[in-house]
Amino acid sequence: MTNRMIIGDRNRVVDKNKSEILRFNYNDKAFVHVVNLLTGLYGFVGLLELYKPDEKGARPWAMTDVAMFDAKACNSRLVWSPHHVIEPMMYNSWPRFVEFEYFQAEKIENGSLDLGVLDKYLFGIAQSMITSFFESQKEEMRRKYIKSEVWPPVWNFARVIRNAMAHDGKIRINDNTKVSWKNVIYSNCDNGKIIVNVDIWPGDFLFLVKEMQDLL
Repeated sequence: MTNRMIIGDRNRVVDKNKSEILRFNYNDKAFVHVVNLLTGLYGFVGLLELYKPDEKGARPWAMTDVAMFDAKACNSRLVWSPHHVIEPMMYNSWPRFVEFEYFQAEKIENGSLDLGVLDKYLFGIAQSMITSFFESQKEEMRRKYIKSEVWPPVWNFARVIRNAMAHDGKIRINDNTKVSWKNVIYSNCDNGKIIVNVDIWPGDFLFLVKEMQDLL
């Protein structure tokens, strides 16, 4: 296995003795949104490799090449092999699934993630994934629960995250709502706080979307 990309803390301690699987299938409601994020990121990284190759030069990703995504709130690291997603698209077909292997990782108490030039690009495609999935399923939640006050906690948290993504990654709560997910809690006392790559790292978005989908 060759790590071609890591979006996270390179020095983070990861327990490699046990792993679990996070999977999105073709018929899942979040599937297209997740694939769009991954292929957008894959394409951007491929462009960087083309214009600034390493000592081996620009090259396709092998089946054993992987990308890694850290999840701060979930205390995890996800590992993704693009092969099963990219190969069908080369032949004008959608993949049948997206699968991540994930491992428990050391808890990060403080600190933000500095992604350099990738920061704004990744924010944009993560914003697209969260917003498009949330908005596409919002009416379903309203039919089930009518008022957002009684939505499942994960969806109420996602509602706050979706709103933050529309305000430069900053919390903006206009009422007395208090939401929580994993080890993260937000209320209107946090208004103006930057959360993307501070509390919520790229891998967390994938876990969040999966939990949202499982409640539909």
